[in-house]
Order: sequence, then structure tokens, then C-alpha cells
Amino acid sequence: MSRIYQDSALRNKAVRSAQLRGAWEPAAHQGGNGVLLEGELVDVSRHSIVDAHGRKERYYVLYVRPSCIHRRKFDPKGNEIEPNFSATRKVNTGFLMSSYKVDAKGDTDRLTPEALKELVNKPELLALTESLTPEQTVAFWMTESEMEALELELGAGIRLKTRGNGPFLDSLAKLEAGTVTKCNFAGDRKTGTSWTDNIMAQKSSTGTTAETREQGDGAEDAEWDD
Repeated sequence: MSRIYQDSALRNKAVRSAQLRGAWEPAAHQGGNGVLLEGELVDVSRHSIVDAHGRKERYYVLYVRPSCIHRRKFDPKGNEIEPNFSATRKVNTGFLMSSYKVDAKGDTDRLTPEALKELVNKPELLALTESLTPEQTVAFWMTESEMEALELELGAGIRLKTRGNGPFLDSLAKLEAGTVTKCNFAGDRKTGTSWTDNIMAQKSSTGTTAETREQGDGAEDAEWDD
């Protein structure tokens, strides 16, 4: 059972009802590859949606302050692959590899918070959440039933992926010290604990190898810090 139901401050949040004049179609907002990001869960709200055809769904909206944001990337067969986490890399230039220059490392998949908002914010959904959104956060939608699989509390570090370029979540995982400890979808356990965790592990080891790199190993910057 999710802590969202156990924590009285969150459990007592009022369910906001919305009666739509048209159809409720989340799939209409799920074109494109989507985004992968890490951030802090700042607040949540609860919503009951009823459309013109009588379809009724209940959602939690998670207000997340993002830190690391990247586009999701897929190969031609549709398998998710590692994004380009860094826009630049160090290249040895000096005698005995004693100096460096910074070169482009291909097209980066990193996004700014502003680019993220342009990508996932949809006017018809903002009409329901914009007045509730804390500063420096972005609203993401997850069905109430999906949320039950994950323990969460305000202030938690999370990693999420969206279904296409919209605010509906494909997966959500809780982070502790940069490592996935709980996730609500089996798919996120697979990808969330593979290359994404490997990137975070590389970041942790950067401090121990910094002195060696200074002497000319030519290793690239820590991907998430660029």
C-alpha cells in the first residue's frame, strides 16, 4: 500500500472533480519518445475525471522539481537505449596529454526545465493543475491504481519516464542515494537498474578518479553533471 494513502496529510487531500465536455483521451498526448528525469516530489493532488461519454478515471498528479532531464531514446527496433547524457567531452591536446579542449559529443539529449515544460505541458491538462503547481515544478499524471504499487512521501527523490511527450507516466521509481529502491512497473525495474543506475554509479566514482584524470587519462566528464 502506498504511503500516499497512509500519510494523513496526503490522504486528506480533497479529490477535485472535473466534468469534461469532450472525450478523455490520454493517448492523444503520448506521441514522441518521451522524457527521463530525476527530481524531488514536492506535492500531489487528486483528481476525478468524468468525460462526456461517462468515462470516469481517478488520478494522482505529482508535482516534481526536476534536476536531471533527458529525452528517451530508442533504436530502430523500438528498444530503449541510453541517451546522450552530455553535450561535451574533454579531448587531450597538450604535450604528454597535459592539457585539454572541450569538443561536442554529438547531439545531446539533455533538456532544460523550460524545454521540458514546452514538451510535456498540455493546455487542457494545465487548466486542471496550473493553479495547484508549486514554483519550479512540473505536473505529471498517474492513475490512482498505478500509484498503489509504490511507497512515496513528499520530499522523496524519484526517477520517472513519460509515455511520449506528455505528462502521463510510463514508470516511476523511488530513489535513495541515486539508486532505485522501489518501482511501480516491472519495466522500470529492468531499465531503471541497468544503464541509468550505471550512470549514477559512474558519477559516484568520479571523485575517486579525478586526480588521475587531471594527469591526462582523457576520460569524459561525469555524464549527469555536464
